[in-house]
Amino acid sequence: MHHKNNPVGPEILVTLARFNATQLAAMHQALVHEQERSGAAWTLEWMILPQMLIAAGASSRVGVNLTKRIQAIGR
Repeated sequence: MHHKNNPVGPEILVTLARFNATQLAAMHQALVHEQERSGAAWTLEWMILPQMLIAAGASSRVGVNLTKRIQAIGR
């Protein structure tokens, strides 16, 4: 139906934001070091960071696509 609008884009943005919020909690765990520089903590950082960057990039892409589709109301 043409008059229906499925808000998948905004839902994706919320999902990616929640995903990065949970990854942030894991990144906080990587701040705990047994010595001056723990190998386990460093490895954990590099397991989490790429996923966070991919989610941030996907959020940017979805956000740009959504803003391009904004139409004025009442014209």
